[in-house]
Amino acid sequence: MKFCCVNGIQQNHMDIESRGLAYGDGLFTTAKIINGNVQYLAQHIDRLVLGCKKLGITSPSSSQLSKQLAITAKSYALAVLKVIISAKAGGRGYGRSPCNSHDLIIMVHDYPKQYDEQVLNGISLGLSEQKIGLNPMLAGYKHLNRLEQVLLRNELSIRTEDDLLVSNLNNDVISATSANVFISLDKKLYTPDLTLSGINGIMRQVILKHYPSAMVKALSVNEISQAQSMFICNSVMGVMPIANFNGRLLSIDLPLAIRDEINDKTIAK
Repeated sequence: MKFCCVNGIQQNHMDIESRGLAYGDGLFTTAKIINGNVQYLAQHIDRLVLGCKKLGITSPSSSQLSKQLAITAKSYALAVLKVIISAKAGGRGYGRSPCNSHDLIIMVHDYPKQYDEQVLNGISLGLSEQKIGLNPMLAGYKHLNRLEQVLLRNELSIRTEDDLLVSNLNNDVISATSANVFISLDKKLYTPDLTLSGINGIMRQVILKHYPSAMVKALSVNEISQAQSMFICNSVMGVMPIANFNGRLLSIDLPLAIRDEINDKTIAK
């Protein structure tokens, strides 16, 4: 870890009775820092503020978050920013204290440079043997309870693929272990419906905005298996082409073209 501050004080420790630690009572976002700027800063702040509203946690103001994150990022040419907002300690059991205040944790980590190497040739994607649950109350939000993703990454650690495609208990494809997924099928772009499971990632939102004809729908593994091309994406890796899905070779031309177009539009802003 390159940097950490808790509630505006540079430190790497906090109250062990934090509700984020005890119950996962909070949320987070992870962003890429490029040339001292947080990529998609406004979208990450909106995610945090809207997530706090959903969870009923008093959040910092958008302007406060923007200022703090911009100041933190300016010292780094290339890095990963992680922001956690957790309900403070207090209350009895699951019930929060009436004051309902928050802890704000800001961290900076090294950028995973293997992403820049992997994107050149694409990565391999297998099928996870595990399925994630249905959670319509919290689907789409990046809350602190990520035990399903921990188990998925444990599975990935003993697999030969670079990542895994994950379905939910309804057998609908949802995502990779920590990234959203898009497929191209019959010259149309599709991404899974996340109404019941998964995270509505910032990069997913950016791609859907740039490609309004892309369709959001429930997708089965059989439909995914017919794709002409496929990619996964998140705020740190960007668009990552899939060169091999479950042993089947795929073209990475379209994912690379989408990556270039998204990058060009981001730089042009």
